[in-house]
Amino acid sequence: YINQALPDLIRHSLDPFVNIGFLMTSVFFFFNGYGLYKSVTQKSGYLDHFLGKRLQAPLTAYYVTGLVFFALRLLVGDNMGRKTALLYISGLVHCSPYSWYIVILILFYVVFYLVFRHTKNQNSAVILFTGIVLIYIAVSLFIPRNSYFIRGEWWYNSVFMMPVGMLFARHESIILNHVKRYYKRYLVLHLILFYPAYQLSYYVLKRFGYFSDSIPFGVVNKFISLFSQYLVVYLFISCILLLGMKISIGNRVLSFLGKYTLEIYLIHGIFVELFDHDLAGTGPSPLPVSDPLLYILAVILMTLPSSIALKVIEGAVRSFIASVTNHR
Repeated sequence: YINQALPDLIRHSLDPFVNIGFLMTSVFFFFNGYGLYKSVTQKSGYLDHFLGKRLQAPLTAYYVTGLVFFALRLLVGDNMGRKTALLYISGLVHCSPYSWYIVILILFYVVFYLVFRHTKNQNSAVILFTGIVLIYIAVSLFIPRNSYFIRGEWWYNSVFMMPVGMLFARHESIILNHVKRYYKRYLVLHLILFYPAYQLSYYVLKRFGYFSDSIPFGVVNKFISLFSQYLVVYLFISCILLLGMKISIGNRVLSFLGKYTLEIYLIHGIFVELFDHDLAGTGPSPLPVSDPLLYILAVILMTLPSSIALKVIEGAVRSFIASVTNHR
């Protein structure tokens, strides 16, 4: 689908958010890895029912949002073949362009479970998990965009923060004791370096980028771009941790939204596309909103109740599975 009037429909109000997505996902993966390591080392029997507890919600959300996107694609006239339709419905190919995040999360939850379940000690487990993530990233650098499992650099440019979070959790007391001694120096240094590093990464992405698939030059370009982003991610997460040592942020609204982060992430993409000028590049959106402010409000107002509804569906699925399991 190509809209010849596309240049006239572009609004630049949200441009500042275009290049910070990898920072947000990196923060999530970091704290996810941190929480997993703390839990597995401090909670007895944490791995006993890990996969069942961890995978039910994301899998339910994955299929529900995928089916909604499938229906919308049909509505706007996506000329998918029977094979593609079956792959979408089965979930083997993700119908929603926003579900990559859940696919990667589920993949490395399984890796985490297998590694920590079958490794003799925690140190070896962290090393092995880190090695597997690095192998995944290295292989991804050689895979062209939109081929096989990898759809683009976002599939691998932030996941390394998961083992980094584990390493931080493992050595947290040593790191914090050292940082506390030189707190002001670390804080000032990281705050000063963040913006230049971000600008440098932006320049590197324009100069090298992730789009060339030639070997070896395309792979080298991808690695350079990846390394430049890792520098920004390190500084960004460090600034969050350093500021968090002195500033506590929290209120009832954030506490409420925190219960629906998974659902908000997956469901909001439906309305991002539904109210845009086209729907994931497959056809004109049925409900386009041209005014940027109204567009933002429409997405937010539809996302919140839909996220709550998705949470209810997840609960129903969880109860159903529990009842079937108990009967057995």
